[in-house]
Amino acid sequence: MDLKVLRSFVEIAREQSFTAAAEKLSVTQPTLSRQIADLEEELGQKLFERTTRSLELTEKGHFLFRRAQDILALVDRTKLEAMTTEGLAGDIRISAAETPAVGIVAEAVQRFQEKYPRVRCHFVSADALTAAEHLRSGLSQFGVFNMPCRLDGFEYIRLPRENRWGVLTRRDGILAGKTFVTPEDLKRLPLYVSKQRGVENRIGGWLNYSFSKLRVVGTYNLLYNASLVVRAGGNALCLDGIVPPDDDIVFLPFQPAFLTDVVLAWSSASQKQTITEEFLKTLRSLYPPQEGTKEDGAEAEEETAP
Repeated sequence: MDLKVLRSFVEIAREQSFTAAAEKLSVTQPTLSRQIADLEEELGQKLFERTTRSLELTEKGHFLFRRAQDILALVDRTKLEAMTTEGLAGDIRISAAETPAVGIVAEAVQRFQEKYPRVRCHFVSADALTAAEHLRSGLSQFGVFNMPCRLDGFEYIRLPRENRWGVLTRRDGILAGKTFVTPEDLKRLPLYVSKQRGVENRIGGWLNYSFSKLRVVGTYNLLYNASLVVRAGGNALCLDGIVPPDDDIVFLPFQPAFLTDVVLAWSSASQKQTITEEFLKTLRSLYPPQEGTKEDGAEAEEETAP
């Protein structure tokens, strides 16, 4: 499978037009048509549904489109890092869970880019499963994980900030006047909870009763979206520090307090690169390794990122 053909395929998919893609790539339309025909023959799959008015990806086409974008991004990043001879340059990609601890990583990135201004950093919001897949495939060099989490095959640094769990709710809602939330309070709340795996086990140990006894009325992926539901009268079980309180909504911490660790992890199997090693040096200079750091592969704590 030729990279040039993959780039042509991606451009056609984006433009949804052979003509527009040909103009953008500065090639003839028959050339693109022949490339795609050869690619479809090589794969034994039809990639586009063609009509006189539209051009749409097939199911297999959508699959290849997603993978092709990842492959080309990895190739471009590798080429940039390999060809740079004057100063450190390239891209760092960090797949991160929603947590205020990302601010620590962001501070290290800022310091790193002050020293190496030709380095670009890309943050990708991802749950534990997705972040682990990104690390193992090489699409991201680092991942930020909310613990407890299974991180077999990864090295990690525990970040010096813990997550504090609680409930995001309206100030004038069912919990009006309270400054914290107890396990008994949760039993009477209609709750939205994160879709990320492991939440039930994390909270279940603190509740001292089955998570199934909670009245879960919905789920969310990103807390910002859930905060809009909260403004409308809902309640979201979540971490503190992601959505700031205001006149309408407030975060109420659990009582007794429930705190969990956060780690920055990377694949122990990946080849050491100057750009990643230098970034780790910057992070360590700002925040010396904490107790619980493991840099020869992480132990399994909970099967969240197999």
